[in-house]
Amino acid sequence: MAAEVGTPSFSQLQSVQKAMALPSVEAAVGQVGALYSKVKGAHSLLEWALSTAEASVTLAAHTAAPFVAAPLAIGDAKVAAALGELERRIPIVTEQPKVIVETTKQAVLSKISPQLNRVYGARVAAEQKVKSLKELSWVKANSLLSTAYGQKAMQGVDCGAVYAMRLLDHYLPPVQGEAPVSTEIVPADTDPTMHTVQTVGRLSAVAARRVWANLAVKVTELRSSGIELDVRRYITALLAALHLAKVTNDEQQKDQAIEERKEQKSAEPTPENTPTKNETPTSPPTIDIVKASPEAKSEGDQ
Repeated sequence: MAAEVGTPSFSQLQSVQKAMALPSVEAAVGQVGALYSKVKGAHSLLEWALSTAEASVTLAAHTAAPFVAAPLAIGDAKVAAALGELERRIPIVTEQPKVIVETTKQAVLSKISPQLNRVYGARVAAEQKVKSLKELSWVKANSLLSTAYGQKAMQGVDCGAVYAMRLLDHYLPPVQGEAPVSTEIVPADTDPTMHTVQTVGRLSAVAARRVWANLAVKVTELRSSGIELDVRRYITALLAALHLAKVTNDEQQKDQAIEERKEQKSAEPTPENTPTKNETPTSPPTIDIVKASPEAKSEGDQ
């Protein structure tokens, strides 16, 4: 097929001549032709099959040429006119592929560069605001810690850190091979905020390292004594215990709520002791009133 591109009958078409005059099309056709030749020469079977296909296509083209000459000429004229219009409207298609790629790249960059500059400027402004806010907060913290109450609070933090380090040394002593933690702390007179942050950070780092180091030592000891510690089973059992404790606590809260309701119901007056709305206090009969009067009593005595 690559060989048929250069035949006189095919090269006489105006559309083909105009298309091959475009550097991009010429480069693409050259690459396709090189690839086709490489595939064709890779194996003798492929060369035979492709040569047979080329011969069949050539024979069909020569056979059909008298019948398609007029429609082909009309289509060739239309395609040539379309290619001419394309060259007129987009002159860049006549340039080399490298020039087209570079021009397209510059055009895209010119379109998106303003948006990128806006985003970059907004990011820089946000970073400046965050930095200024951080500096302002730091200065404010230093001013607060420089007061009498701030000094007392900072002394409390230092004393608490010293006491916590003593407890760590007692209950979680340093193991062999433990990496030392930096003890360089900014003096309180220079930067009170940095002094407090470094003090708390050093204590946290030491505590975390001691916990994991002692846990690793205990696990190693258990394994050396023949006891294999399965971390998954341990975590599963721990989660089950926590779930059981939660369920038990919920049940206790429910029972307590039921008991409180029962106590409230027992403290309320019963319907037997309370008069209903329709009931009215009955007055004693007239005979009883007469008997109870002093005159009736005196007449009875006589």
